[in-house]
Amino acid sequence: MKTRLSLRADPRGAIAILTALMLPAMLAAGALVLDGGLWLVESARLQLAADAAANGVGYLLSNTGLQAETASQQQAVLQSVALAEAEGASDNASLLGTLTTPVGVTVASDWSSATVTLTAQAGSVLAGMFGLAGPRLTATATIGSAPAGACVLALNNSAGDAIDANNMGVIKATGCGIFADSSATDAIYLNSGTIDGETVAAVGDFAESNSGSNTLPETPTDGAAAKPDPFAALTPPSASGCDFPSGTGFTAWKSTPYAFSPANNTNVFCGNTTIGGNGSTDTFAPGVYYVIEGNLVFNNATITQASGVTFVLAGSSPGALQWTNYSNTNTDMTAPTSGATAGILFWQECGSGGTSPTNTMAGGSSLVVSGAFYAPCGKLSMSNNAQFDTASGGSMSVIADTIEAVGSAGISASASSSGGAAGKPRLTQ
Repeated sequence: MKTRLSLRADPRGAIAILTALMLPAMLAAGALVLDGGLWLVESARLQLAADAAANGVGYLLSNTGLQAETASQQQAVLQSVALAEAEGASDNASLLGTLTTPVGVTVASDWSSATVTLTAQAGSVLAGMFGLAGPRLTATATIGSAPAGACVLALNNSAGDAIDANNMGVIKATGCGIFADSSATDAIYLNSGTIDGETVAAVGDFAESNSGSNTLPETPTDGAAAKPDPFAALTPPSASGCDFPSGTGFTAWKSTPYAFSPANNTNVFCGNTTIGGNGSTDTFAPGVYYVIEGNLVFNNATITQASGVTFVLAGSSPGALQWTNYSNTNTDMTAPTSGATAGILFWQECGSGGTSPTNTMAGGSSLVVSGAFYAPCGKLSMSNNAQFDTASGGSMSVIADTIEAVGSAGISASASSSGGAAGKPRLTQ
């Protein structure tokens, strides 16, 4: 009797053979699963590194010194910064795979944006044992230079010298821009002075004379789109009656020192109104003070309290602000933070003919404020060493028909210290 061996009768042998045949494929699939998770992590980390690299490059977009270098020098600096930021964001390129260097950096011709591209060969824990290469990973991030808001803005749409820094005059804007809506060929004019902002731009053109004595850190932009009046939609609360008739002004109601208080319903003054010149200090309770059809004159005044106040020059023929003869502030003047005049310290309304007289600061006067000087139909003229500065930690803007600083006078406007990213780079994708 013969015995026959039959696989059909005992399938264990067939399973063992099939398992042996399929094991490499199963191990390879498992390796792909394990390494696939690693590749997802590396891809996500590479994108974070690209974002960081783009942010680093973004801070160079306004570097005029770098823009003046040769193309190869520019590229070397940009790539170096991008690589340092990418490695810093990824713990020295940990979990990025093998990063390709130099990294790719391209900059727009006008330096308004930059794109960083990172590539890396994905790492492998098990797949390489089976001859399986990891994928090539790519991450891209684009940075744009966030346009700085204008905190020095001349609204006149046709005037020459709409913004003028002349004869050692200084107009500065920290964390914000300087802008002229004028379409004139000399919309912004610089002559032996300083114009310095995050951006300097005009609808028309920039012109300068005596350029050897000029300070202009930023390259002006011509042909820009006009900027709207930021307060155009606002209307000040109406003033009723006249607490003091024309000619009496603040001298009709004073103590030693002055103590003007709208709580006493004595905040509407008619005609020319003078503060100071009396040898005393001047204090202002919070509120809105109106001068109707007259000039508001600070003459040899010493302000010791003026928090949360707005001075409104109103009427069909509003007067002008005149800050003269060594008037100073021993405390910061600040605008209200709420209400109809929030953010505005001085407000000169437009007259019935759409014009208002020139506002002046002269005679070595010093004014330190947090708030806006707003004269949409009137000029602000700074001269004779007068200084208009931003209070520490505050913000100050000058929005006027035209603006000038001459004779060593200065305007130092500033964006709010907590005002976010004016002028800072921003990721656009």
